Amino acid sequence: MATVRDLDNDWMEPFHVFGKGEEKMRKNVIKRFGDYRISGEEWRNTTEESDKFLHNLTSVIHGNSGKYVEEFHVSKEYTKQASGRQGLKIHSPDEFDLIQPIHFKGLDLQQSKIINTDGKIASGFNRLRVMNKNVASSHPRLHHEGIFQREDGNVYLNSKNFHEKVYAGLADKAIDASRKDMPNYKIVRSVHPPTIAVQVTSPSGKVTNYDVVPGIFVQEETIRIPEKITGKKAQHVKLPIYAVPKQDNRNNPLFQNKDRPLIWRMDTSSHERCMADLCRSSKERQYIMTANRILKSAIQELKRVNHPIGHAINSYHLKNIAYMTVYELTMTDSNCKLNGVKDALGHQISHLRECLTERYLPDFFQGNKALEEIFPGSILNRSHRKQNLFWKVNPSLLVLAKDGLPQLLDQCSGFYTCKGGL
Repeated sequence: MATVRDLDNDWMEPFHVFGKGEEKMRKNVIKRFGDYRISGEEWRNTTEESDKFLHNLTSVIHGNSGKYVEEFHVSKEYTKQASGRQGLKIHSPDEFDLIQPIHFKGLDLQQSKIINTDGKIASGFNRLRVMNKNVASSHPRLHHEGIFQREDGNVYLNSKNFHEKVYAGLADKAIDASRKDMPNYKIVRSVHPPTIAVQVTSPSGKVTNYDVVPGIFVQEETIRIPEKITGKKAQHVKLPIYAVPKQDNRNNPLFQNKDRPLIWRMDTSSHERCMADLCRSSKERQYIMTANRILKSAIQELKRVNHPIGHAINSYHLKNIAYMTVYELTMTDSNCKLNGVKDALGHQISHLRECLTERYLPDFFQGNKALEEIFPGSILNRSHRKQNLFWKVNPSLLVLAKDGLPQLLDQCSGFYTCKGGL
């Protein structure tokens, strides 16, 4: 029987891998954009400090949840995610993201589609329908907090009340405890659903940001990732799936008002972590991810001078472009050969230009047919509606960003091979 493994739960130090003959280019990149690399010592020290802080924080949140112990369980452990876990940080290890798993006891939850105001199914978002009867008596504390809401003859979990009245309350007490334990540190908390953002400033002035997200455990799937995708032998991995509270998303006019307090986002972080690990498995993929960090550095430089591209394009956009490139060039029968970072950067700049021209950047993990090849049989493949990651970006800003592409090309001059008509 094949061995099934859990994903690693470590902060991943960024790697920088260049092709043969690219040593001069590597040095010139650092001269032009500054040293975007993170030293091994700084990475180890910061991640060790962060793990100590986060372990204490999540343990206290767990301890504070005692009054709900009959109704749900908050894990002491946390799942590392985003750029810190995926090895995508540049310049400074100053932000770490995590999910704290929560298991509801005795609740039969069923995902229910959300129909937008345009009559189409919302991509990546669901309501969580409670199939149990008499939840008021079986889960009285959650009922008292307004977690169960009746709508259209059914009962759903109210994400807004769970985040604001239950989890945020537990987290606030834990943050207060951290302030008492760390009197010389400044600790500031803010809320941006599904995130509780905690900013810690040390006595020396070093600032570290933590994004803490509660994740309702939905299910765990075991996926066999084929040889064609791993580049080696097939792998069997366990991928937990969480629902995170994404209530009151007022930026999206497509959501109906009745759905706003009931919205849960189906979290794809397990699949993103797995994809990040796959990107470490060959030289070609390492070239692509190294090039992605160079592109990220170039765009940050443009943002410093108030260039439209710097405001239109963020790190999540760039990560999706990188994964698109990894799939197309290393997971299909592409005849394209990558000789190093210069080729990889050319492909990604070409993708970026195409996306800006069309004002459309698809979310790699929503409605993407490639996912069936990478994660055969995954729950992700049930969603067929694509998500445009530019939906939040002002259309006029996208036009300015497209018109400003020559400045990006100048920034990266000598570091990329012309691809796709660049």
